[in-house]
Amino acid sequence: MTTFDRYLLRRYLHVFLVFLLSTFGLFVVIDGFSNVDGFQEDKTNATDVMARMADYYLYRSSQFFDMVGPILSVIAVMVVFAMLYKNSELHPLLAAGVPTYRLVVPLLVGTAIITSLLMVNREFVIPRIAHHLRAPRNEEKAKTEDVQPMYDHASKIWIGGAELVRGTNRLKEAEFVLPPGIANDLTPVRSPIATFHKEAKNRPAGWLLHDVQPRRSALHLSEAGEKVLHAMPNEDQLFIATDVSFDQLSNRGQSFSYASTTELVRRVQNPSYGNSSVRSLALHVHSRLMQPMMGFILVFLAIPLIVRKEGRGLVSNIALCTGVMGAMFGVTQLGMYLGKVSLISPSLAAGAPLIISGTLAAWLSDAAQS
Repeated sequence: MTTFDRYLLRRYLHVFLVFLLSTFGLFVVIDGFSNVDGFQEDKTNATDVMARMADYYLYRSSQFFDMVGPILSVIAVMVVFAMLYKNSELHPLLAAGVPTYRLVVPLLVGTAIITSLLMVNREFVIPRIAHHLRAPRNEEKAKTEDVQPMYDHASKIWIGGAELVRGTNRLKEAEFVLPPGIANDLTPVRSPIATFHKEAKNRPAGWLLHDVQPRRSALHLSEAGEKVLHAMPNEDQLFIATDVSFDQLSNRGQSFSYASTTELVRRVQNPSYGNSSVRSLALHVHSRLMQPMMGFILVFLAIPLIVRKEGRGLVSNIALCTGVMGAMFGVTQLGMYLGKVSLISPSLAAGAPLIISGTLAAWLSDAAQS
């Protein structure tokens, strides 16, 4: 990498960081002042309010980076090339025989760095702090969340309860309704506290019920029920094997966005989830896999629009580039909508914007100054 490459890389990372900090700061100011009443509940002084706000937005910074990172990485490329054009740094390079697309190399390296950070954040950081991201602004309300009952399509068991305790995988006033295929009759099983345990070597994933009513010995289970409901050494406990996890019982429409890609793939292959849930999960998985490639293609799409051979000026070039990027964003959202309503397959919904933007980038490649 040459000296000028390192110069462009530093400029790219600097522009990206400035945009990220400024937009996040603007988000904190607007959201904080709009919802200050939520932070002030049960607080006695300004110090406690500020501490609660700092804790809340610290976790939100990870989610914000995941949301705006791909967009800002492309905007940073636009700004870097616009600055090269405005400061007349581009023409000496072209006169020296350096092709325009050679200057893209350090920007692609910068995009790769940002993409790698986004992947680490999405796969490792967000899943670990998911319960904080789902928490409301009020500290007391942040400890629990409402339950959205769910039906296990594999075992046919209905799962519900009073409330979930964040960060503990616990379900209060849990209720599991056993279907006739598991028990002889439709049988509700209740417990004051149920704890979800992930799959381990010696047992499947499922819920451990404490002080369960009725006891397992009083249940009339079928052969299939014997495989789902496991007896415990303590008679007042019962383990119900199911892949319906803690986060699936709260805000199901958004909970999958906090899971890692590996977990999403496991859920897609799991028979416990219904067809509509599996389709949404598959669409989200395809979108995640396509997003890094989309970022690189948009870089090649932005270059010929910013440094056009027959451009009327820098302002018009930036306006045209912004319009095209907005159109590509609209195409992406349209594809996701068509995939969500089952008009096209999830793979096509996620791949169509990639194909369109790649074709457009190749078609416009000759329009860049050289």
